[in-house]
Amino acid sequence: MIPAKLRYSVRKLFENSGYEEYQNNRKSGVLNVRALPTMAHNDRLFKRRKEHDGIDSAVTIVLDVSGSMFKNHSPLNSKMYHAILATYALLDTLSKAGVTTSVVTFGCEVSLLKDFNTPYQRVKPLLERITAGGGTQDYVALSYAHSLLLNRQEERKVCFLLTDGIGKADACKEQAMSGERLGITTIGIGIRSDLTHIYKNAVTIDKIEDMGTVAFDKLKLAA
Repeated sequence: MIPAKLRYSVRKLFENSGYEEYQNNRKSGVLNVRALPTMAHNDRLFKRRKEHDGIDSAVTIVLDVSGSMFKNHSPLNSKMYHAILATYALLDTLSKAGVTTSVVTFGCEVSLLKDFNTPYQRVKPLLERITAGGGTQDYVALSYAHSLLLNRQEERKVCFLLTDGIGKADACKEQAMSGERLGITTIGIGIRSDLTHIYKNAVTIDKIEDMGTVAFDKLKLAA
């Protein structure tokens, strides 16, 4: 269970509406009723709203659906189950913050589960029907996710990869560095797997039930 406070803090960090403030002591604008007692000796009775632009964002979640993600006697205790919960929570929170999102899955094959134009609510039944996809084509998936983000106009671009294994470590490391040079932040979430030698922004999850909380904490660093 991801704490509501943590979800809220991530949402606020990524909200693209920026913020607004009222500048007091103006000669024109909206009447500032708090300044009325001073009207006899002050001609600055108005306040004016000023909006500050935020940073718009695009996030692609890359989800490992290889066979090892499903291994457990109880499906509710599998890595895949908790990864799906974390993925949907991320989509829900980011979408409500005005962030454009997409989802890429990989096993033996790489698939686009959600494009940037699909409402995130439609992805839930697709996530629930995911089946084991064999091997770990992490490099192909990462390269594809970066290509999707490079075609976006948003200022902030984040690639969020959840995996329990390593396919082509050297190729992934080079791709992550290449993406960084092009303005893409890649975050590796290793599910009982150390990815710190591949991704500059990486974290290892030992308790799968903590996956959502750890993922949200790491995502805050990209905001």
